[in-house]
Amino acid sequence: MGISADFSAMNRAIVDYCNAHIPKDPNKAHIGTIQGKRVAIDNKSFQFVPTVDMYFGNGDRVACILPNNSNHAAIVGVF
Repeated sequence: MGISADFSAMNRAIVDYCNAHIPKDPNKAHIGTIQGKRVAIDNKSFQFVPTVDMYFGNGDRVACILPNNSNHAAIVGVF
């Protein structure tokens, strides 16, 4: 196997990994409502993690990113 074939195999492995683990639309934010220690988004409930220091409470509307294959929401903003 030559250098070109090795590079091609490595490139294929990187593309396959990215397709499997990186969200297709990572910039798409969802609107959710804080309900205690969870956030409700589209009739589903997720544990959450704030991405920066921000203040919000029960009933507040927040913007969230949902990483693929995760039961958590990352809160990126408060309305």
